[in-house]
Formats: sequence, C-alpha cells, structure tokens
Amino acid sequence: MIKKNKYRYIVAEMPFEILLDTSDELNDCLQQYEPFSTLDKTLDIAFLLNVLPSDSFENIKPDCSQIADFDEEGQRMQIYKSDAGEYSILMTLDDDRTGGCLLTINNDFSQAWLRTTCSSQMYFYGFNSAVMMMYAFAGATRHHLLIHSSVIKKDGLGYLFLGKSGTGKSTHSGLWLKYIPGTELLNDDNPVICCEEDNIPMVYGSPWSGKTPCYRNVEARIGGFVSLHQAPYNKIQRLPIVPAYAALFPTVSNMKWERRLNDGINETINSIICNVPIYRLDCLPDEAAANMSYRELTADIKHA
Repeated sequence: MIKKNKYRYIVAEMPFEILLDTSDELNDCLQQYEPFSTLDKTLDIAFLLNVLPSDSFENIKPDCSQIADFDEEGQRMQIYKSDAGEYSILMTLDDDRTGGCLLTINNDFSQAWLRTTCSSQMYFYGFNSAVMMMYAFAGATRHHLLIHSSVIKKDGLGYLFLGKSGTGKSTHSGLWLKYIPGTELLNDDNPVICCEEDNIPMVYGSPWSGKTPCYRNVEARIGGFVSLHQAPYNKIQRLPIVPAYAALFPTVSNMKWERRLNDGINETINSIICNVPIYRLDCLPDEAAANMSYRELTADIKHA
C-alpha cells in the first residue's frame, strides 16, 4: 500500500489539506505553497484534496452529463454534474493531447479527488488548477473570494487593479512600484478578498500569482479597487454601487450558476462595495496614470 503525505495550508485564514503519494512528483513542486504551510492539526479544514495517479487518459473520463465547456488560451475545461449533485471537471491542454486531469467534487465542496495522467506539464497545471478551484468553491460560502487582480500594498492598505486579461493590471502595478515610493507587490494575479462579520474588507496573498512568482503570506485592509480600461488618455471616476458591482463580480473565480456559491459571492461583494470605493480608470500605460490613481485612492482614504 502506497503511503500518503499530508500537507496542510492556511490561505487567508482558511485551512485546507492535500494528500499526495510519497512517490508523487508533485512533492517536489510545492514550493509556492510553503509560505502558507501549517502544522496546526486542530484547525477545521475547509476542504480535502486527494491526488490519485491514473495510467491513461481514457481511465479518467467522467460518465455523467456535461453542463459546460470552456476553452481559453489553450486550456480547456469540461464540466459535468451527476444526479447526486457531484461535479466532475475534465482539464486538458491544447499542446498536450495525450494527457488530462479529472477533478471529482462531492456535493458540499468539502472533498475532492484529482486523477491525472503522468505528463509533467499536465500534472502541475491540473494540480494547481484543482487546488485553486476547490479553494474558490469552499471559500464562496465562507466570505472568501478568489479573484483575478493585481494588488499593491502601500502604507498598510491594499489597492487592487481589475480588468480582463491583457488590460494592463500587472503593468499598472509595475508603474506604482516604479514611481510611487513605499509600494510593494502583494499578489499579481489571484489574491483572496473577504469581508467577514466585522465588515472590514481585507485582501490576502495566495499561492497563485500567474506568471509572476509572488507567493506572499501577507494581508492588508483594502483601500480601494481600480477597474482598468485602455485609452489614449488618463481619466478616473468613482463608480456608483451598481457599476461598482458590475466591475467586481466578473473578477470572481467560481461556478456562478451554482446557487449556494453565487449567494455567498453576492453577499460578500455587497459587503465590500458598501465599505470600499471602486474606480474606473481609462488610461495610458504611463507614470501619469499611476499618479492619478494613487492620488485619487489615497485622497479618498484621507477624507474618510
């Protein structure tokens, strides 16, 4: 019988656990999770992910009804749901047609099983995607949202830049780092935001940061959000409640058709936008744009 290694982590104060075979090559690929590691066995975990080897792609295909199919930037996800309410998510890569990963999730999102073929590229992609998805699903009902954003920390506050892929979130963060003294990068792609019973909106670093290796176990009170839009000029304006909601909601990673999850997402977003300003910045990728967003965000804090 193959022995399992048990790894326990806390991201944004939400614990979870991963089981891997001792012989599993992923044991050598967990460096980005190390800052979030914990030995505390008394914590109640939000979910458990069990990673299981599979010898062939055919052996991991689901046998229930398909409800969704997404294909973005060479990454395909096919989502299936059983009559019992369990989800199966089949993940493949365009440049690795011989491999695949299947994530099977129980109906309360507390436990999942990842079966994956042995391609190293598919293996690590599937593993990271599985942990991220389980965190997003389990977190949605716990006021923890995994979002697509780049985050700068300045004077103890976190400023989050929103936008579609290619909009310039990382570029705008880089401009803050270059031109605004005392700034630091908190996360460059997938931070966690939450607003719990005290109604204080917080942002946390995570083990997922896109192409930038920024895996920091740090936190900050949220100072504001900026929704970025490319333009031949620089202009910033604070958004009213409804447009603010429309700017933040699409950045949340989740299955929004699942009512239990969507209700949690809506509740958390509503709490955040009632306590934190959200701006729209039409901008060029230049120093003036960074200074404009910085002045507006910090002026709002000073006048609060």
